[in-house]
Amino acid sequence: METIEYLKSFNRKERFHLVGQLLGNSEFNLDPNLFRKILDLLKLDTPTYYFSAMDYHLDWIYASLELAHSHSNEPKFRDTACITATQEDVDFLLAFLDDSGNTHIVMIEAKGDTSFTNKQLQSKANRLNAIFGANNEKWANVIPHFLICSPIQPSQLETKNVPSFMLNKKNDGFIWFRLYMPSNQRKVTRCNQDGKSSKDGEYWKVETLRSLKS
Repeated sequence: METIEYLKSFNRKERFHLVGQLLGNSEFNLDPNLFRKILDLLKLDTPTYYFSAMDYHLDWIYASLELAHSHSNEPKFRDTACITATQEDVDFLLAFLDDSGNTHIVMIEAKGDTSFTNKQLQSKANRLNAIFGANNEKWANVIPHFLICSPIQPSQLETKNVPSFMLNKKNDGFIWFRLYMPSNQRKVTRCNQDGKSSKDGEYWKVETLRSLKS
């Protein structure tokens, strides 16, 4: 449990604690059916306990692993190769132990209105490769997983130089599950006087967004 306890200790985003308190779910417990779906995608058994968080920094993941495996919480200078001091994060994080004593760290990236880009996923791949190793060789008894979710399954995403644990077992793509979004959402867009979208436009318009049906 040591790695998970460190992960919990870094989870200081006020949004997490505010939302948890407002919804009466301070531990961010998942819907059991969705949790089972995620575990099925990863071919994992249901754990007795798990930690979950949103907007979780990659720096915090590395720091938790470093502290847990060095068995020391004493302040000291450390190599900053994997620490960037940036806001780069994963949208949702799950961590739990299996019956063999392995710590599973599940990282989820989501897109609703916008789409996944190769640039964004490659940035994540570079960071996770530095943290875990291309084939997860850096930390004993730690098993990382990476999933993406969106209303429509993305295609033609590049997987070159992506760590093996970010891909499905066939290594032919990212592990994906569907994100259900309302079909009557709207967005405000700046435009010119002809209604053409423009970031420098002096006017604005409302556009209706509708998710494509599967």
